[in-house]
Amino acid sequence: MKKILIFLFIIASILVSTQILFTKPQNISKTRNMIRLNIKKEPPTMDPRKGGDVCSTQMHFLFFEGLLKVYPDQSIKLAQAESYEVSEDKLTYTFFLRDTVWSNHTPVTAYDFEQSWKDVLDPKFPSMSAQLFSPIKNADAAKKGLVSLDEVGIKATDAKTLVITLEKPTPYLFKLLSFCAFSPVNIENDRENPDWAYHAGSTFLSNGPFRLEKWDHEKQIIAIRNPTYRKTEDLHPEKIIFNIVENNEITLQMFEKGLVDIIGDCLTDIPLEEIPHLEKKWTISREEAATTAFININTDQFPLNHPKIRRALGLAINREELVRYIAYQASSVATNMVPPYLKENRHRSFFTDNDGVQARIFLEDGLRELGVSKEAFDSVVLYYYSYGTSELVQTIQQQWLKTLGLLIKIECLDFRSAVEKLIQGDYFMCLTAWAAMYHDPMSVLERFRYKTYITNFSNWENPEYIKLLDRSFYEEADKRFYTLEQAEKIFLDEMPFIPLYHEDYVYIINPRLPFRVSLWGDRILLPQSLKDKN
Repeated sequence: MKKILIFLFIIASILVSTQILFTKPQNISKTRNMIRLNIKKEPPTMDPRKGGDVCSTQMHFLFFEGLLKVYPDQSIKLAQAESYEVSEDKLTYTFFLRDTVWSNHTPVTAYDFEQSWKDVLDPKFPSMSAQLFSPIKNADAAKKGLVSLDEVGIKATDAKTLVITLEKPTPYLFKLLSFCAFSPVNIENDRENPDWAYHAGSTFLSNGPFRLEKWDHEKQIIAIRNPTYRKTEDLHPEKIIFNIVENNEITLQMFEKGLVDIIGDCLTDIPLEEIPHLEKKWTISREEAATTAFININTDQFPLNHPKIRRALGLAINREELVRYIAYQASSVATNMVPPYLKENRHRSFFTDNDGVQARIFLEDGLRELGVSKEAFDSVVLYYYSYGTSELVQTIQQQWLKTLGLLIKIECLDFRSAVEKLIQGDYFMCLTAWAAMYHDPMSVLERFRYKTYITNFSNWENPEYIKLLDRSFYEEADKRFYTLEQAEKIFLDEMPFIPLYHEDYVYIINPRLPFRVSLWGDRILLPQSLKDKN
């Protein structure tokens, strides 16, 4: 199954908590026309049941819509659902759908939702998002093939009523349901036209704010407003043009020529070496994000299978040096696993940055307990791809050499090769980053619940960690945060990945854009604030 999913995944998962870009104040209603964006990769799939990468997820938010929708201020509102009821034990949620239609004017039904979700949980279905459905009764068991899909707690009782039964109360359920993986597809069309998601045309049916007008593979994607989308006060551009350009330098050149409206959002990066030059010409802005850069460790590989060895490597890194001199997008050093942004800015640290003394003690103890010398690291390689700059990786390499006396080899891979190695477990360490799929600590923590989860590249599992995650479902507010931080401590005590720093969005926008636009999601246009009008 993991091999099937190689081209459906990008390491940095998607940020559900949408950020806002501010531009010159003008009247949105007068010029609600077009946004021009670049995207670094061809989306592997337009099917929201199969996605998990940043490029595909952007498209899913445009073309599809689930029961709920998250807005730039983190509020969540009803979308395809018109109302809902919750049982007293908070285990049963009944959603009543609006009268909405697909882009071919056929009704969106609860049966579309039921079967779309159950497809994700089919053991034979290639989905990167199955673990997100874990709170639903028997979802995990169904994905493992232990129970039939009929026993999963998802049931359409009629065309407009969807009943969800949970394993246990889920405090973050609405945040979860607002993620695009919970969007439906038109099931009748899907069965009749199984290749609908690979090209524009009459069989590509949308229930979201946009429909797919053009998909020139590896070149360009054009989304236009969906005239059959439900009635809403939300404003959207008439058209969004995505040019597929992998090279950051080319994207920057296009931006400076006025051919691209935003650079530095989730879909593009500003070249690091160009920052001093750009600061003299443009306003470079920052927005808080829920993204963390880290080194993923394969805990099945010797000698990295020993937690003390992993701890030694983690404590030997000087994150402050990385943040201050290299990683322009960094907001803070990461001596924790979950970005503070996801837990109401609780800044708890679980270890000391640049703790060389303790790092050397862990290394000596680990080598002694394994009965090996430093020669055991001769075959260890740290991979990186386009995400990590060579300067960043070389600095970490030198920090390990200086503090631990270990010369770890480094190697740059193309993106697809890096993903393949991670999914197949054919690696020792790999520098990467993840963005939260939804605005809750569980968006990070749940990825490591079981080693069988497709996103758990470390192949790490801990029974006490699982117990704490399970306990948190029955708690709220500070008590829940405390329990999740206990789980976070267990994770970092064994360190199956080494956190480096948390990131901001660092971006530049076309100052002539006549509106404010969300950085992610369905690219909603926002009414001007009083500050803008003045």
